[in-house]
Amino acid sequence: MSYSDGPAVQDQALEEDGALGWDAIDRALAALYGEQQASHYGALIKFRLGGTDPLDGISVYRSEQGRPHWHYVTYGFSDLYGNLDDSQDTAPGKPSGYGFELTFRLACGADEQQPPSWPLNFLQNIARYVFRTGNVFAPGHWMTANGPLRADADTLLTEMGFVQDPLLPPVHTPYGELMFLQLVGLTADELREIRRWNVQGALQAMEPHMPLWIADLARPSLHDLPAVQAAIDTGAADEGSKTGVLYNDVLVFRQRKRLLRSAQIVVRLGSLAVRDLKAMLPARLPHGRTLILAGDGATLEFMPAGEGRGAQLDWQNGHELRLGLSASQVQAWVRSVKGREGEYTVPGLDGLVWKVQTSVITDNLGNVTGRYQE
Repeated sequence: MSYSDGPAVQDQALEEDGALGWDAIDRALAALYGEQQASHYGALIKFRLGGTDPLDGISVYRSEQGRPHWHYVTYGFSDLYGNLDDSQDTAPGKPSGYGFELTFRLACGADEQQPPSWPLNFLQNIARYVFRTGNVFAPGHWMTANGPLRADADTLLTEMGFVQDPLLPPVHTPYGELMFLQLVGLTADELREIRRWNVQGALQAMEPHMPLWIADLARPSLHDLPAVQAAIDTGAADEGSKTGVLYNDVLVFRQRKRLLRSAQIVVRLGSLAVRDLKAMLPARLPHGRTLILAGDGATLEFMPAGEGRGAQLDWQNGHELRLGLSASQVQAWVRSVKGREGEYTVPGLDGLVWKVQTSVITDNLGNVTGRYQE
């Protein structure tokens, strides 16, 4: 990726393009950082002119709040130049472009003079995903990075959560409304626990131990801290989980015929899926919410059902299975199905066999790094 650094790129863009959206971001940052001169990294060729980097620029400020850190702020998810929407819609609440800019806070040493460059590429890669798919982020969303946030680092931070930047309130631009959305680095076990409740509630519980949600590549996981675990347990029990879909590449249905007895449906799934379902089913179905396990070409939908009824089973075309469970049946499933190799049956769920195979864990390059069993 090619960048030019220094304020000249920013000034030139403002002068040549009349970038009122860019100017609105600058004003918001000036209100926070005063006269501090940011390190600015601009794409040599703008994306709208055929460049390869979706973001026109990224500014980086040094902050001493919380702990010394670099504060990265993007330019390009929102409408910077007034040319992304021809509708001339100025209604209140209309988003500017995608309606947000990303921020990222990275811990730094007291004598560190220049911000690391790897977050520039990392944020551009996030932008490529958004520009390619049209999927936008909002407070409470989460995403896996499929590897360390910094590719060559020995770090536990492999996942992401999104919250409103605590020090940058939303702003109104001439092209619509804009929110500053902070990307927060998380560990895999933190995200697994967070999914039992919701991102924003869990991050609030973590914030005393991770001020301003500053990313520290060397930090340990926080999920075992008693205060954090208690907050997530309470939130999951009181409010349930906002995560409605889980993914597992090992999900297959087949029918097993039996002599003189009705056929069974065998559900083959990975041990990691069992681990996640044990955490998520009690946080979804008793609260009246469905939970979907999506695989490669197969879908298993768990639905809430009333007590005193047999399991509600609907098997569609060999690739879609819908299963209604009461709260007591959920607990029976959690007790009976183990996250290790084998076949399991659940009392009250006649006609179903759960065939579990060991999940293989790979890195973002596809290399096997481990196997999971309960």
